[in-house]
Amino acid sequence: MQLSLTQPCRWMSLLLLISSLLPWEHVISTPDDQMFNEELYNKLISISHRTHIVARKMYKNLDVKLSKGRWFKNSGNNTCRTASIPTTKKTEVLLKVVINVSNAWKYPLKLLTPAVLTHLGSYDGMLARAIEVKYGCEAILEGAKVLLSRVQPGFEENNYPDWPELKQLRSSNKDTHLSAFHTLFYCLYKDIQKVNRYLKILRRRVIKN
Repeated sequence: MQLSLTQPCRWMSLLLLISSLLPWEHVISTPDDQMFNEELYNKLISISHRTHIVARKMYKNLDVKLSKGRWFKNSGNNTCRTASIPTTKKTEVLLKVVINVSNAWKYPLKLLTPAVLTHLGSYDGMLARAIEVKYGCEAILEGAKVLLSRVQPGFEENNYPDWPELKQLRSSNKDTHLSAFHTLFYCLYKDIQKVNRYLKILRRRVIKN
């Protein structure tokens, strides 16, 4: 049964309840700008690791669900519109990739969460996972901004990329919006995996120095 977005009280109650149960709530008590670099990297890696696991579970579970339908064909050719792999691995370049990738998901995740509620309902805890990923990406973005400001102040984030799948999420056609979910979930988990990998590289540099 699908839930309607015309139930604002119920929707906000769900948001407040789930956000209060986020697994890294205890980690974010100290402001990012008051942490040493190594401490902040450890925090962001912990969040990105957890967020990647949740995003991967969202994608894998939906993939299994859709693969049971005859209409669905997983071609494996999902096209993601976020930052490409950098040709150099300078600290400031990797931090910019982390920021731009996280920033690219800021707007989509705002739309993805209510879309999950509308079309997927309570299926396999998808709503809770979508909210957790949203908070995780926001925390990574803010922490990475602090780290970059210490090595290169004045950086401007990239504009949001155009995701045609966001319009498809509003479609009443089941095939259309489920296909859009599949692409977005895939790109989301791959991008967070990339972010987690770059943060680990950067933390090793801090420890080495």
